Amino acid sequence: MMILRFYKAIGRGIDRRIHSRKAQSDEGIAMIMVMGAIVVLSLLLAATFGYANAVEPQARKDQNWNAALASAQSGVDDYVSKLNANDSYWQNIDCTNIAMRGPNAGTNTCNWTGSTAVGWQNVSANDPAAGQFHYDADSSVIFSQGAVRLTSTGKVGDSKRTIQVLVTRGGSTDFLYYTDFEDADPSNTTVYPSGAPNADCGSTGPAAAKYWWNGRTSADSCVEIQFVSGDTLDGKVHFNDTPYINGTTSFLQGYETSAPSCKTTPYSVTNCRRGSGTPNLNGTKATYADVLNLPDNATNFSTYPGCQYTGDTRIRFNAAGTMTVWSTRSVGTTTSNDGSSCGTFTGSGSVTVPVPTDKIIYVKNWTSQTKCTVGQVGDGLPVTGDININIPTFFCGNGNVYIEGTVKGRVSIASQNNIIVTGNLLLDGVSAGSTPSGTSVTGLVAANSVVLEHPVRCTATSSGSCTAWANIDTSSTTRYLYASIQTLQRSFWVQSYDKGAQLGTLNVYGSIAQKWRGIVGTGSSTGYLKNYRYDSRLRFQAPPYFPQWTNAVWSGRTTGEIKSTY
Repeated sequence: MMILRFYKAIGRGIDRRIHSRKAQSDEGIAMIMVMGAIVVLSLLLAATFGYANAVEPQARKDQNWNAALASAQSGVDDYVSKLNANDSYWQNIDCTNIAMRGPNAGTNTCNWTGSTAVGWQNVSANDPAAGQFHYDADSSVIFSQGAVRLTSTGKVGDSKRTIQVLVTRGGSTDFLYYTDFEDADPSNTTVYPSGAPNADCGSTGPAAAKYWWNGRTSADSCVEIQFVSGDTLDGKVHFNDTPYINGTTSFLQGYETSAPSCKTTPYSVTNCRRGSGTPNLNGTKATYADVLNLPDNATNFSTYPGCQYTGDTRIRFNAAGTMTVWSTRSVGTTTSNDGSSCGTFTGSGSVTVPVPTDKIIYVKNWTSQTKCTVGQVGDGLPVTGDININIPTFFCGNGNVYIEGTVKGRVSIASQNNIIVTGNLLLDGVSAGSTPSGTSVTGLVAANSVVLEHPVRCTATSSGSCTAWANIDTSSTTRYLYASIQTLQRSFWVQSYDKGAQLGTLNVYGSIAQKWRGIVGTGSSTGYLKNYRYDSRLRFQAPPYFPQWTNAVWSGRTTGEIKSTY
């Protein structure tokens, strides 16, 4: 027992020494680990500070780079706001506007020259560090493109960025289809043989005419034009009036009307139309929009650059970029007002000249008007037997232009009276029925009407009156028209739309705008059904010298960044 106790005592002593040494050993290891962690964290902290110091200038530069673009946009907004406050602001350089001061200001009365220092306007008053802008306004394309080309530069710190914007009010080319009044043109002798019945229908002109939503009623006996099943409009549509819809007309991008009832909630398409039809809106809605007005500026076209012809004129466009012109009333007159090659007329023959690209072709009235004889206009027009020669608006001597062919170039054709389309009007490189593409654009602007030729002859009479009609041209039942159409006083319509056999489908690729609704057919009996499709290129460009809205606001149409000027 004594020996056992001795060994136990020895064991306890050894155990105490071992445990003592373990405690001392753990304390040393913990200290080493703490010191190591401190070193590692110090290194990480130093690396973080070093990285932050290295990237701070780049981050600031990136921030300034983005802010400079925002400052350039502030310049655009500043110029647009000044235009909307003063519609003629684009006409002169504003000497009080520091953002315009500089070497590229152009002609001015401010004594600014090519050595004038650039003026910078603060985005935020009294805080140049928040960004500044400078802009140059080029109004040289205001008539040809309907826009001011604004170049705006923004700067923040050492960063500068420049954007170029076309600022415009827009016009009828914003829409595939636009009409002011949805009843028939009061000058249409087919629907009004004795003239329009009263002022509500436009008998005394558009100033006294009424919209349906503003008091025109069935009691006025105005001829109301309707959309029917089979009509398709693929593009934005605007009616100042209330549209008359029977059947299932397809408005594939919806439509807007200025009829106040269309504001009614909850929404119902019945509040945005009259008639019993249920239009196919392709998942969209009919909406309310304010009235949009176009100017009656037909007389302005005589002052625009390009070719000017007199009296009844025939033009056939050639795919090579030329046009063949017949214009007997232009003999002995000057056919160009700016040096364009427009031809010299010496008799009844034709001339072939280049299409005046980015300019206009204008046809004005001659001194007197008489009924045309067969072939008098030129190129075989008018044709034998056509009863339309009896309508005074088509008499020779009027400022009427007869057109067809393939246009290569950017040109607007304008007339002091009517434009008569005698066949397909196509664009260079675009086959009939294809989507418009390329750079060629055609505008048609008539003081009165744009008309599709439809020659007919009488085939039976009774008691001295014709009882049956036949189409003279039976070679085609489909018509293609690639153009932006604007009638400043009248309509877009088809000659003798109520006579002869049905013609098929009228395909318009572009835009249509008219004062009163023109008639192109009588449903499935005569004339055409409609297939109207928007030329999406018109969102970014209009034909040369095309009319713009008189009551719309200015806004940026297209924007692109360019190399900084300053």
